[in-house]
Amino acid sequence: MSYTSSTYLLFLVAVFCIYYIIRPRHRMYVLLVANVIFYLAAGFDQFLVLLLATAVSYVVACKMGKLHEKLEKQKQEEGLDRKQIKRIKANNKKQRKRILIWGLVLNIGILIVFKYTNFLLKTGYSILDLFGIGHGDDLFKLIMPLGISFFTFQILSYLIDVYKGKVKAQKNFLKYLLYISFFPSVVQGPIPRYADLGTQLYEEHRFEYDNLRDGALLILWGFAKKLILAERLGTFVDQIYGNYTQYTGMLFFFVATAAFSIQIYADFSGCMDIATGTARLFGIRLAPNFLRPYFSKTMPEFWRRWHVTLGNWFKDYVFYPISISKFSLDLNKKARKRFGNEFGRIVSSAIPILAVWLLTGIWHGPDWKYVTWGLFHGILIMLSMIFTPYNEKLVQKLHIKTECFSFRLFQMGRTFLLCCLGRVFFRADDFASAVGILKRACTGIGWYRLANGKIYNYGLNQANMTVVIVAMLVLLTVSILQEKMDVLEALKKQNLVFRWVLIYALLLAVVIFGMYGPGYDPSAFIYEKF
Repeated sequence: MSYTSSTYLLFLVAVFCIYYIIRPRHRMYVLLVANVIFYLAAGFDQFLVLLLATAVSYVVACKMGKLHEKLEKQKQEEGLDRKQIKRIKANNKKQRKRILIWGLVLNIGILIVFKYTNFLLKTGYSILDLFGIGHGDDLFKLIMPLGISFFTFQILSYLIDVYKGKVKAQKNFLKYLLYISFFPSVVQGPIPRYADLGTQLYEEHRFEYDNLRDGALLILWGFAKKLILAERLGTFVDQIYGNYTQYTGMLFFFVATAAFSIQIYADFSGCMDIATGTARLFGIRLAPNFLRPYFSKTMPEFWRRWHVTLGNWFKDYVFYPISISKFSLDLNKKARKRFGNEFGRIVSSAIPILAVWLLTGIWHGPDWKYVTWGLFHGILIMLSMIFTPYNEKLVQKLHIKTECFSFRLFQMGRTFLLCCLGRVFFRADDFASAVGILKRACTGIGWYRLANGKIYNYGLNQANMTVVIVAMLVLLTVSILQEKMDVLEALKKQNLVFRWVLIYALLLAVVIFGMYGPGYDPSAFIYEKF
């Protein structure tokens, strides 16, 4: 059930009406039923995988929750001295840790089986080929459940937080299933934490006009990004990347890759707007997942603005644990002693940074192109850490003014170019295609393919290209405003006529310029496949 389909809109209207008709204390069960229906639309077998992962993590969390309760009771017993309490805590933690490891292994195992089995088999076959060892070429035809990467990470964060005592284990299985399967976020995120979303889902929400208005506007804005801009750019990008062997030229491929960078932003952030708007209709606020990333001045800043909840997940559950591990602390100490404080800090940071980006690449998909893309960004961030002090000295020596628009524009352009270089691997069909595209980009400039109307030969005619340009300008204008203010709040303060003119203009734009209707099937959101 695609978020941009008429079926989804009818489904959403029905759920919204039923949700506010019944008594407030029963409303969370309306959402639970909606979650089940939404996920069953993807397939009963896929729902069974979601149910399995939820059930396993539920049992594991409840066992850790009982150990927390047992610890609290033991600490309140009379006659215990500090040594006894310390021993009790240590034993309890050891038991929780053992259960946590089982929970993590089982849920990561489910993810690996359904998402990475064929990738691992192909890699194994390639290694056997290198040694001339015969093998079969059979691959398993396994389903990849909708949003499995997203709900798996959601489960892992919940288990770790229960282990640490940051949240209490949810004893009601239906409430827990509601949290894991929440239909606005289960497909592409944001990846919600239990402390943020769980409590909201169980509250008795009452109808508020502000939530209806803001939610509907966010959904409409998401539709506009996806149907007007992302789908058109996708036609252009698919034509070039799908037939890259027919083209040459650095400028030509840069335009195609820049178009993909804008496409994936409009596509993914458009989905986030629809998801956030849908949740807002029910009085629930999801965490922001995009903060205008193309205004970033550095690559680290870019990744703090792009897919925010995924970045925070890796920071909290991978980067920090590795950074404070005994191995990393010992390495840090030795590196500082050998190379000095500054460079020693960079050396010791290399392992957690590269681990995060290796896992980020693997998380996006079972393909070497994603691994390469992840390591590319990890290396860029390491180089940024190494060269930042030298860049600052160079800027001072050349008396370059940094607190001005032109320098900030240069920084944003530089970041965008580096981002586009990585996007070649992300968008290409496979690793070999990405290498082929980079080679063909180095054979010349390719400006002639963009001149004299030839740009209209690659999937978009002049009228559609005009729509793309206007849509990008509108998106840029709104993004600039969002950097300075809360646009929804600012819109509330405007004259009623002005507000409705804007709303109807956006609605008409989606109806008139959106790519849908008979003979056209909007492609799935890009991040659905992850």
